[in-house]
Amino acid sequence: MTRYKVRDIDRALVGKLGFDRHDTHHRVYRLWLDGQLVARTFVSHGEREIGPFLADKMAKQMQLQISEFGDAIDCPLSQESYYQILRQRLSS
Repeated sequence: MTRYKVRDIDRALVGKLGFDRHDTHHRVYRLWLDGQLVARTFVSHGEREIGPFLADKMAKQMQLQISEFGDAIDCPLSQESYYQILRQRLSS
């Protein structure tokens, strides 16, 4: 049961994967690819860590499997690889 620190998720989404972050009543992350919104997810402001349930929800919102989500946060998954995954899954 892997837990992820919200600051690590933020760094990965914004810094590595190219998501925009907007702070409203949650931290909302959006990814535009080829002029189209392809992924949207969020984290509540008070959260410091997310557990397996929320990680699975975020992974699905990002069009990833949970193992790929872990790779995105822990660094083996690059931005280029993520974009390839998105293009492949969105064209199917």
